[in-house]
Amino acid sequence: MAGRGNKKQKNNNYSNQKWLFAAYSRRSYDDGEKSESYTITNQKRIISNYLADCEDIIIEDYYDDDGYSGTNFNRPEFMRMMQDVRTGRINGIIVKDLSRIGRNHREVGKYLEEVFPTYNLRIISINDNVDSYLNPESMSNLIVPIKNLMNENYAIDISKKVKSAYVAMAKSGLYVAGTTPYGYKQDPDNKHHLMVDEEEKKIVLEIFQMALDGKGKVYIAKKLNERGILSRRELQYRNKHKLTLEPFDIESRYTWAPTTIGRMLSNEVYIGNLVQLKTERLSFGKTKSIEKKSEDCIRVENTHKGIIDKRTFNKVQQILKKRKISKKIKSRGSSIYRGKLKCYDCGSAMTKQEDFRGNRTVSNYFCMKHLYRSKTCTSHKIKTSILNQCIIEMIQLQVKLVIDLEKSLKKRYFRNNAKYLEKEYKDNIRIANIRIEGIQKNKREAYQKWKLGEIELSDYKVLNKKYENEIKKYENQVENYSSTYKETLRRIRKNNSWVDHFRRNRRIKKITKEIVNELIEDILVHEDGVVDVIFKYQDEYENMVCYLESDGVIDAEKMDDWNVSKAFS
Repeated sequence: MAGRGNKKQKNNNYSNQKWLFAAYSRRSYDDGEKSESYTITNQKRIISNYLADCEDIIIEDYYDDDGYSGTNFNRPEFMRMMQDVRTGRINGIIVKDLSRIGRNHREVGKYLEEVFPTYNLRIISINDNVDSYLNPESMSNLIVPIKNLMNENYAIDISKKVKSAYVAMAKSGLYVAGTTPYGYKQDPDNKHHLMVDEEEKKIVLEIFQMALDGKGKVYIAKKLNERGILSRRELQYRNKHKLTLEPFDIESRYTWAPTTIGRMLSNEVYIGNLVQLKTERLSFGKTKSIEKKSEDCIRVENTHKGIIDKRTFNKVQQILKKRKISKKIKSRGSSIYRGKLKCYDCGSAMTKQEDFRGNRTVSNYFCMKHLYRSKTCTSHKIKTSILNQCIIEMIQLQVKLVIDLEKSLKKRYFRNNAKYLEKEYKDNIRIANIRIEGIQKNKREAYQKWKLGEIELSDYKVLNKKYENEIKKYENQVENYSSTYKETLRRIRKNNSWVDHFRRNRRIKKITKEIVNELIEDILVHEDGVVDVIFKYQDEYENMVCYLESDGVIDAEKMDDWNVSKAFS
């Protein structure tokens, strides 16, 4: 009975609720949802018909994800809808059925049981007879998790069928990837057949000719960018956003890169062959893929008209193979500064260039934008050995500063040790409480005088107000003493957590990726070779400096030596 009463009271509270709903629709071709019943238009029609008699519900906005799998929750419209949920723009969501929200039963269950209730959302699933407001029990009905599990199993089954279909199409020589390779376009009569794009064909021929002439991938990429030749990805971006195709009217977001050139020069598509399904997902519902071995890919010859003759293509492969051998590039994995080292002026990543030909050992970092688009930035060249030494010295300096500050903090702690702090705290609390008791005694005496007729009511009210204000003042002091005492102890106990990162690197002699990731936020290289290092834990460092300065441990005259901007630049 108590449970029913609570639910009834909840509905009464919402009797005048204005429902601002999101109408969410989703269709996925990968899930086999190609029939008319799955179309976005049909889902909207079903929602409109259902809400025709619901005067208390207003559709605030429509959110349509057309062509997105239910196993992926990073859908643009779904994420936009959730943002509107968080900002309070909508307080309800309606869908045709729960599979529109998703086909992963764990994720759907998380949204239904945890996320949506957090924002007090009203959820309506038409085909599932779910309405979390009119029928709260429908959300916990056994059929909901069962349907979610069925939806996921359906998605897995469809995924297998789609994969099998792609394999069969690839083996038949049909092109199954989404984006066509540079130099080709889709046949208007058959989207699985490639046709030569005559304009892009000229660029492909130039790329292979430059490779035949001995030009490297970096040189080829730079030349294409300098001439304003738009890459395939840049063309797609500009067409999608209706931007100008004039190369130099706006700065390109996506440029030619050596990796792109390398893939093109070794791609058999340019001699009329298709090598497809080169990657596979790690598991169902995961977006991360891994590359398959070449022998596991599907290769079919003479599926379309080639741009490069086989003799030229084979010569280029020989050149690439010889170049790879002659460079003798040592296996070193990714740069230890990956994601950290940037050009100070343009913000682009700095990339490492090494050459071990003959007896030479040349290793430098360059601004990536300069390498691929030389007119837009300068080289910002810095030798790897100089950079490494610079980083080591700056880490050593920063470690010294942090440890010295910690020593100063410990001195302050030993000067005002825990026992002294506790005694000071208790004395302050005791004195404040004694004063509060004295004022409360005066307050009682004033009340008795008024009751006995010794003072007027107006005089009593004045005295009573005065005593209450004084009591409030000392109660605030007690609260302030307590918070200050706790904050001081917290600061003393907690300061070591971030200092430990620096302390364990105080004997650093060699820079490693682990050390860089542990201590450094960013490394900026200026045009003249000056290096700025932005360390992590800047806020903690600054707070420690300010704390010690305010306590007089660091003299004001010495603050320049501890200046945060210098310490972190």
